[in-house]
Amino acid sequence: MIEKFPYINPETAHALLSRVPELQPAKRGIDRQAYLFEDYAVLSSSRMKVRNVVFPDDDLAYLDDVIQRLARLKDDGVHVVPILGYVCDAESREGTGYLIEPRARGSELYDDAVICKYLFWAQRCANVYLKSDADPVEYILSRTHAVSAIPQAHFDQLVRDIRAILQQDLVIDFLGKSNFFYDDQYGFSFIDLDCHMDHIYDPTAEPLPIDEITAMGAFVPCHFASSTRVFAGSSLVDAAIQELGTAGLRQLAEDNLRIFEKCKAALYHNGIPEDVIRSVLQDVRVYGQPGT
Repeated sequence: MIEKFPYINPETAHALLSRVPELQPAKRGIDRQAYLFEDYAVLSSSRMKVRNVVFPDDDLAYLDDVIQRLARLKDDGVHVVPILGYVCDAESREGTGYLIEPRARGSELYDDAVICKYLFWAQRCANVYLKSDADPVEYILSRTHAVSAIPQAHFDQLVRDIRAILQQDLVIDFLGKSNFFYDDQYGFSFIDLDCHMDHIYDPTAEPLPIDEITAMGAFVPCHFASSTRVFAGSSLVDAAIQELGTAGLRQLAEDNLRIFEKCKAALYHNGIPEDVIRSVLQDVRVYGQPGT
């Protein structure tokens, strides 16, 4: 068993891990489960030796590097949720083990487990999530309305931090909206950061354009329309959202457009070049825009 606890007391880490077998996961995703404690989250994983889906990391050297980059970002004031330590079965094929992180502040930007029935990408894997008792209609309407009321300064912080994370060559998974947390005092936080961009693993791969990816990622608080060319997998399924009814769809569109305008303003406030913004806006389509 490989054990590394660079940012957590080993006794604390072992105490947390010893309690996991007696707990039920609070959250479940495609290849990991989350066990939540008061101050910490323990994440089970079956693929700790794989980075960015396909790149092997048998000795976990790349994971160790990710941990160091996250720590530097945290020290610089970027709202990442760092990895405090991990254990991994060295004999397991793809790396079975646990990651330990501090609890993210606030709650998910949107809980994918609740709204998965509305998301295009989740249609074939919605059953991986733990079932939620929340009413998806009430949830998507109330949560979208709440997000539309987030102050502009926090949208500015979101874009600033997206750019800072990308500048560290780390991958942000924009597909899952549960990978972003929001607290009304602290602002946005980023979880599930455990991979580099492809060019770190493959010298023949071209580095991604940071300003362009930042401009795309800035719109993650929005609900994307089925006609979007950016993050099409995150688009709303038109047939599914019809259950919101006429009034609900109107409210969703109005609130979503308020979010869109704040996301767009945050790009300008963070100095993203005008030509990059214009180019991305040609491909971004959010629910409620004319023609969507």
